[in-house]
Amino acid sequence: MRFDLVPKPSTVEDRPRDVRGYPVPAITPWDGEQPQFALTDYGRSADCAQQRLCSVCNVLMPRGPVWRVVGGAESAAIAEALAAGRPYRNMAPTMEGPGHRACMLYASMVCPYLARPNARRGLTAAQPNELTEHVVRGATRGALGAVVGFADYEFAVTPSQVLFRFLDVVEFLPHDTADAHLDELRAELARGGRGPAASAG
Repeated sequence: MRFDLVPKPSTVEDRPRDVRGYPVPAITPWDGEQPQFALTDYGRSADCAQQRLCSVCNVLMPRGPVWRVVGGAESAAIAEALAAGRPYRNMAPTMEGPGHRACMLYASMVCPYLARPNARRGLTAAQPNELTEHVVRGATRGALGAVVGFADYEFAVTPSQVLFRFLDVVEFLPHDTADAHLDELRAELARGGRGPAASAG
């Protein structure tokens, strides 16, 4: 689905655009006039963490659940835990921050890497380490992605990076291709971003 046909949250509508018209997420750094989509800006990410701002639109997230988009390995682990009736506990931190439900549904559909299982990270992606091995340049997302709601998040701002940890799955919306979320995104926008009743199913 073309990105310009995906309905936008009003806060995303207000974001700066790249030359193609893609809205640029709040935590994306710029090199002159060019947003660096494969990278994360340290200061912007720290602001999002400390001030509870959405990493996509930079607007305050209310107290309560937060959402993020996850790739193949984490989606599979969450699905397995939920199917077995176990709580999902991944204590490994990530550098990918949380956001509003509508913003993450939108991001899952318009980011090529998140939207399709065979899409690859750009060649400008960060060099891998133990925290960024899931964003290795040229890596594919994997067979299953998901938009996941969590009860809350924790964070640590270190001298070199901002780390997030997510607690207690409250909603799990898996996808092969993310246009499966189109109806859910439309419904979320119609609710004004208030979200549905929390559910992990």
